Amino acid sequence: MPDQSKLFPDHRRLSGERYTVDAFRSAYDLPQQEAKRLFDKFGPSKRELDLLMRARRNPAQFMNF
Repeated sequence: MPDQSKLFPDHRRLSGERYTVDAFRSAYDLPQQEAKRLFDKFGPSKRELDLLMRARRNPAQFMNF
Protein backbone atom coordinates (compact mmCIF):
# COMPACT_ATOMS: atom_id res chain seq x y z
CA MET A 1 0.00 0.00 0.00
CA PRO A 2 1.41 3.47 -0.88
CA ASP A 3 2.36 5.92 1.85
CA GLN A 4 -0.88 7.82 2.55
CA SER A 5 0.99 10.68 4.27
CA LYS A 6 2.61 11.69 1.00
CA LEU A 7 0.45 14.41 -0.53
CA PHE A 8 2.43 14.77 -3.74
CA PRO A 9 1.24 12.08 -6.18
CA ASP A 10 4.01 10.40 -8.14
CA HIS A 11 1.94 10.44 -11.31
CA ARG A 12 1.30 14.17 -11.20
CA ARG A 13 2.79 16.09 -14.08
CA LEU A 14 5.13 18.93 -13.13
CA SER A 15 5.56 22.07 -15.13
CA GLY A 16 7.62 25.14 -14.52
CA GLU A 17 10.70 25.61 -12.41
CA ARG A 18 11.79 23.07 -9.84
CA TYR A 19 13.76 23.37 -6.65
CA THR A 20 16.48 21.05 -5.49
CA VAL A 21 16.29 20.28 -1.77
CA ASP A 22 19.36 22.45 -1.16
CA ALA A 23 18.01 25.38 -3.17
CA PHE A 24 14.66 25.17 -1.35
CA ARG A 25 16.42 24.99 2.03
CA SER A 26 18.55 28.02 1.19
CA ALA A 27 15.65 30.07 -0.19
CA TYR A 28 13.71 29.74 3.07
CA ASP A 29 16.56 29.26 5.57
CA LEU A 30 15.17 25.89 6.65
CA PRO A 31 16.94 23.16 8.59
CA GLN A 32 17.99 20.33 6.26
CA GLN A 33 15.59 17.82 7.80
CA GLU A 34 12.55 20.14 7.47
CA ALA A 35 13.42 21.07 3.89
CA LYS A 36 13.72 17.39 2.96
CA ARG A 37 10.43 16.52 4.69
CA LEU A 38 8.51 19.23 2.83
CA PHE A 39 10.26 18.48 -0.47
CA ASP A 40 9.42 14.78 -0.16
CA LYS A 41 5.82 15.50 0.78
CA PHE A 42 5.00 18.22 -1.75
CA GLY A 43 7.46 17.60 -4.57
CA PRO A 44 9.98 19.84 -6.33
CA SER A 45 7.59 22.37 -7.92
CA LYS A 46 8.90 25.86 -7.17
CA ARG A 47 5.41 27.31 -7.56
CA GLU A 48 3.85 24.89 -5.07
CA LEU A 49 6.65 25.09 -2.51
CA ASP A 50 6.66 28.90 -2.66
CA LEU A 51 2.88 28.90 -2.14
CA LEU A 52 3.24 26.48 0.77
CA MET A 53 5.84 28.69 2.42
CA ARG A 54 3.67 31.80 1.94
CA ALA A 55 0.80 29.97 3.63
CA ARG A 56 3.04 28.87 6.50
CA ARG A 57 4.26 32.40 7.10
CA ASN A 58 0.87 34.11 6.79
CA PRO A 59 -2.04 31.66 6.92
CA ALA A 60 -4.59 34.48 7.29
CA GLN A 61 -4.08 35.53 3.67
CA PHE A 62 -5.51 32.17 2.59
CA MET A 63 -8.50 32.20 4.97
CA ASN A 64 -10.52 35.04 3.41
CA PHE A 65 -13.27 33.03 1.75
